[in-house]
Amino acid sequence: MKGKKNMNFITAVLALSILLFAGCGKSVGEDTVPGEDASGETVVSSRIPQATEEMNSENEAVRPAEPEPAEESEPATQEITVDPEELQEPEIQMPETIEPVPEVKPENRLQIVFLGDSILDGYRDGTGIAYLTGVYCNADVYNLAMGGTTAALTTYENAVYDKWNSRCMQGVVHAICGDVDPGILDGYKAREVFDSCDFSNTDYFVIEYGMNDFLSGIPLNDEEDIYDEYTYVGALRIAIQQLKNTFPDAAIVLCSPNYAQFWGKDGAYLGDGNMVNNGGGTLAEYYRVCGNVSADMHTLFLNAYEGIGLDTYSADEYLEDGVHLSEKGRQKYAEKLSQIIMEYESTKNN
Repeated sequence: MKGKKNMNFITAVLALSILLFAGCGKSVGEDTVPGEDASGETVVSSRIPQATEEMNSENEAVRPAEPEPAEESEPATQEITVDPEELQEPEIQMPETIEPVPEVKPENRLQIVFLGDSILDGYRDGTGIAYLTGVYCNADVYNLAMGGTTAALTTYENAVYDKWNSRCMQGVVHAICGDVDPGILDGYKAREVFDSCDFSNTDYFVIEYGMNDFLSGIPLNDEEDIYDEYTYVGALRIAIQQLKNTFPDAAIVLCSPNYAQFWGKDGAYLGDGNMVNNGGGTLAEYYRVCGNVSADMHTLFLNAYEGIGLDTYSADEYLEDGVHLSEKGRQKYAEKLSQIIMEYESTKNN
């Protein structure tokens, strides 16, 4: 009897072990998730949880935004103040003059008088700006430019007519208008041209100054006196007003200084017209105030700083020494100037 009880006990234990192994033998793995049933006992499910659309929306809402790539921007232009004594105008080899001096103005031909510095005076051959403009416009040109001259008076020059000795732009205009002795042009080709010209027949005065004003440290302007003879703006205003008063039928084309690059006396590169400051402004500022004067005084305007294709990338092609225009640069300049004149010609009588 006792042996039978033991056998029954062993049989029950074995049966219970089999049941436990069948129900609990599977361990929690990667494809299962633990949970609890209603009785609170731990159960194992083989179902892999899936995110709902609502959960995806919530996740998207709280996800940090991807940083946007930083935009590449051009570095800011850094101005460099340079003593005008350090700035210098490169010397150029004056070509043989073949620029004709007209004797009598034929009918139906324009007469254009040029006032300027070495940008015009340095090239009086068949590649010069004045000469090419005459060809493009079918015009007689009178080139009164003189190299090294400024628009404004320098501090040591006298502004009184009977004591006038300056070859600056104002002096040339005063001579044209009969206020000062044209002897100030002696020694230059401009004097021969001056003596041959009847200025009353002029259709266009082309004024090109500013490079030497910048190189010489001439002040840009005087806010208290916009007609100050010793400032660039004042000089331009005086010349334009006097020409308008004396020759009311003539049009005026005001030309800004062209873009340039500068080297010091030791040959070291100083910077370009956007960077180098003479103590009163950069060359780019001289160009801008020139444009302002043109707009204020209602003249035609040639933007030679930005408008002829000349910039830091084309400088090697359009400039021969950093300041003076190459043959290609002069051609582009003359083409643009001629376009301005001929467009005005086609509309001025409408």
